[in-house]
Amino acid sequence: MRLYGWFGLLLLIVSEYCLLREIEPFTTWFYCFAWWSYIFLADNLLLKIRGRSLLYGRRREFWAMLPISIFVWLIFEAFNFRIQNWAYSVAAMETWLRWSGYLISYATVLPGIFITADLVELFWKPPSAPAASEHASLPSIEAPRNVSLWIAIGLGLTVAPLAWPQYFFPAVWIGPIFLLNPVLGKFGIRGLSFDLHTGDRRRVWSLMLAGLICGILWEFWNYWAGSGWMYTVPFFGKWKVFEMPAPGFLGFLPFALECWIIYHLFIAILRRMYSGIAQTVWWIAVAVFSFLVLLGIDAYTLIQAD
Repeated sequence: MRLYGWFGLLLLIVSEYCLLREIEPFTTWFYCFAWWSYIFLADNLLLKIRGRSLLYGRRREFWAMLPISIFVWLIFEAFNFRIQNWAYSVAAMETWLRWSGYLISYATVLPGIFITADLVELFWKPPSAPAASEHASLPSIEAPRNVSLWIAIGLGLTVAPLAWPQYFFPAVWIGPIFLLNPVLGKFGIRGLSFDLHTGDRRRVWSLMLAGLICGILWEFWNYWAGSGWMYTVPFFGKWKVFEMPAPGFLGFLPFALECWIIYHLFIAILRRMYSGIAQTVWWIAVAVFSFLVLLGIDAYTLIQAD
C-alpha cells in the first residue's frame, strides 16, 4: 500500500474513534474526514489493480478536478434554492470556517464518483483499457438520430423543476443528461449516447453503479456526522434510509452520468480557449458563480444549529 493509502486508513480509523468519543473537530466534520479517507483508500486500491489511478498517473488532473467538482455540485445547490429538497444543519461557526467545510466536502464529489467508477469497471473491462472516468475521441461513425429532439427534451426537463418544483423536482437529476450529452460531440468527445449507440454500455453502467455506491456512502456518513443535511422531498418523505427518502437513492445513478458529462464538457470548453485572457475570464465567472451560490446556501439552505 502506498503512503497515502495508509494515511487514508489511519484517518478513517481516527475519525471513527473520535466520532464515537465526540471529539472535535471530527464530530462536526466527520463527513469530510470520512470521504477523504475513502478517496485515498479507493484510489490506492485502484492503483494496485490497474497500475494507474487519479492520484498516481493522473495527479495533475486530480488536483485540477477539485475546483471543478465544487462548481459542478454548486450547480445543483443553485437548483435547490427553487426545489428546496435538502437543507444543511451546521453547528454555529464563523462564515469562513463553514464555507471551508462546504468547499472541502464538495471537492470530493467528482473524485469519489470517478475513482469508484474506475474500480467498478474492472469487473468487466481489462485494466489496460481507458478508465470509465476518462473520455474517448469521437469515432467516425453515424451519430445517434434525433439529437435535436433529445436536446429539446433535456431543456424541458431542466427547466421544469424551476417552473413546477413540487412535481418535477426529480427531473434535476435527468434533464442535464439529455441537454448536455449531445454537446460533447461538438468538441470531438464520444458522449454516453455514442456508447449506447454502439452497444458498449460498460462506461454507463460503471458510472451509474458508482453513483449508487457513493450515494449510499454519502448518506451513511452524513447520518452520523455532527453537521450534515436533511431532506424535505414531496410525497416520499416517510420512507427513509438514513436521512434519504428510499426512492431518492435512484437519483444517484443518473447524477453520476451528469457529473461525467459536465466535467468533460467543462474541460473541453476550457481547452478551446487558446487565449489566457479568455481562460482567466472563464475562471473568474466560475468563481463569481460559486461565491453567489455559497451566499445563497447560507441564506436559503442553512439551518444553523445551536
